[in-house]
Amino acid sequence: MRTCDSIALAQGVGTARKALLERLSIHSFGDMILNLPVRFIDRRTVTPISNLKVGTDAVVSGRIVSLARNRRGRGPVISAILSDDSGGIVLSFFRGGYPASGLKEGLNVTACGTVQSYRGFSMVHPDLYFNSQVSDAASSPGMLPVYRLTSGLTQGFMRRLARTVLDSVKEELPEVLPVSTLREYGFSSRWAAVKSAHLPSSPEEASAARDLLALEELYLYRSVLESVRSAGTSTSGTVLSGVSVAGFESGMPWKLTAAQRRVCSEISADISSGPPMRRLLQGDVGSGKTVVAAFGCISAVTSGYTACVLAPTEVLAYQHLESMKKFCEPFGIKVHILTGGTPVSARKTLAGELKKEPAAVLVGTHAVLENWVPLHRLAFLVVDEQHRFGVNQREKLLDRVKPRPHALIMSATPIPRTLAMTFYGDLDLSVLDEMPSGRGKTETAVVGPSEKNDVFRFMVERLKNGERAFLVYPLKEASEKTDLRDAATAYSVICSGPAAEFGAGLLHGSMSPGEKVDVTRRFSSGEISVLVSTTVIEVGIDVPEATVMIVVNAERFGLSQLHQLRGRVGRGARDAWCFLVPGDNPSAEALERLNVLASTADGFKVAGKDLLFRGPGQVLGTAQHGIPEFRIADLTCDGALIEKVNTMQPIELVEMTRLIKSQMWRYADLVLPGLPSGT
Repeated sequence: MRTCDSIALAQGVGTARKALLERLSIHSFGDMILNLPVRFIDRRTVTPISNLKVGTDAVVSGRIVSLARNRRGRGPVISAILSDDSGGIVLSFFRGGYPASGLKEGLNVTACGTVQSYRGFSMVHPDLYFNSQVSDAASSPGMLPVYRLTSGLTQGFMRRLARTVLDSVKEELPEVLPVSTLREYGFSSRWAAVKSAHLPSSPEEASAARDLLALEELYLYRSVLESVRSAGTSTSGTVLSGVSVAGFESGMPWKLTAAQRRVCSEISADISSGPPMRRLLQGDVGSGKTVVAAFGCISAVTSGYTACVLAPTEVLAYQHLESMKKFCEPFGIKVHILTGGTPVSARKTLAGELKKEPAAVLVGTHAVLENWVPLHRLAFLVVDEQHRFGVNQREKLLDRVKPRPHALIMSATPIPRTLAMTFYGDLDLSVLDEMPSGRGKTETAVVGPSEKNDVFRFMVERLKNGERAFLVYPLKEASEKTDLRDAATAYSVICSGPAAEFGAGLLHGSMSPGEKVDVTRRFSSGEISVLVSTTVIEVGIDVPEATVMIVVNAERFGLSQLHQLRGRVGRGARDAWCFLVPGDNPSAEALERLNVLASTADGFKVAGKDLLFRGPGQVLGTAQHGIPEFRIADLTCDGALIEKVNTMQPIELVEMTRLIKSQMWRYADLVLPGLPSGT
């Protein structure tokens, strides 16, 4: 059998069991290999019955002193009492088949299961082995795997299936890791590691096998990203030297931070050399990533080329438009905008202008990816909020133009360096680790039930001082299934309350692009002072006068998302406040998460905690955007393995192509980036 073969071909798997296994995402032999046990029962250690604890897994050994068979009624079909020198335990079976049918009075038996309390200690359907059958490896003492189950599947079936699958694919598991790495972890082959991950002889062997398979998973993906890097840097890029860092700073209304100068210098070195730049820019909210992006764009345009800024939403695109206009004005550079809402006539005009004068900056959304957009002179691409696009979309645009453009990838969700090297391993990493001076401080507080009215009164006082406020809700409209206060209802309340005299606007995802841009413009200009919104304002709105952020039902947001929301205030010289208002009866875990925000303003620490609470897929939005959900590796706690992978020599591209063909089953229908078609 092959790892990609349907699990339906395994012995004992019929139509009904196939459907049940698919509930556990087990579709193939390979899926079963990667469906590692969630834990093990150590059958090597026998616990005296008198020392048992209810609710724990245990192994007991003794003699069957009583046996009852019940052919009627609703009780167990077979009930036996196993006794050792310290006491007795009831073994109950509601099915009369083997191994329960092999029980006899006077027989010496070892039982493994979860200890329950029923007329003393009891176990229901424990795993049994008979002391006279120790020669049977499947029945002998050792580490007993415990698998995830769904209704209709038993541990016994899953253990038999695992052994069947392991035996079937023994000759069909090509090596992925170097032999030296296998030996380092104590294994002679990949199959030996896989077998030990399911049927280890000790907890240490199980842990080593699991780590090796996680390392393999990380190594395989890291090699894929390295192939993306190789493909993207194998040709010469456009040499750009239109403006120096000092020349750029001289046109700015303020001095750059030392971190901004450092990153601008890194970009300058990249774009003035041979290969196309591939750089990830990480920075906390408000650290000035857009200024750095502007430096790269101006360098390209003053060298006679097109620069493009790709944003995930129309609101953010228009914010980038205003910022770029401000930065480009001293250099006489024209800035264009293209979004899904751009009229046909404006698109034709834009196409004509870019063909005639390509030395300009184009800011846009996914519309920029359309083939009609004349980007034949594109030399510098900025991708903001990278995780909302994904590797494949980015590479698609970069591959359109020869020579290949330089790429600056920006992420406002700062994550630990080891994790960044995994998710963005095809990119060089720059970090803005310094905030611009002259900013006010932002205080964050979790609001108790008795303090809610005080918070809204405080907001009105700040409005009287000419400041502005955000009021954020998780829902746009009320739902029959929830009693959460929604944004639309809150907007109506604001419009009839004491804040109404300062003007209010409503912003949510269902509005048309034009409506979103218009209400954002009115808030930025001061025409309205309160913006009631859903998370549309998570990124992109830069209003220095905004000093109050109130997030209602804050427990419904992720920590990184809340940190992004908090970053919408405190962008000027005034102090700012962020109030997190939980819903009724929040859980202890929800309050713990919110208190993380109140305890730190460091986005790297916040993201680290968020990763622990929710996992990388939720925090980075990776599941839908070209980065696989790892089946074994846990990116929140496998930092040591990630570090090790980054020191290993990646797989050569030719070997990578061959290997990926045999490994596609593990990534389902995911298209891995940068590999030749047909893999």
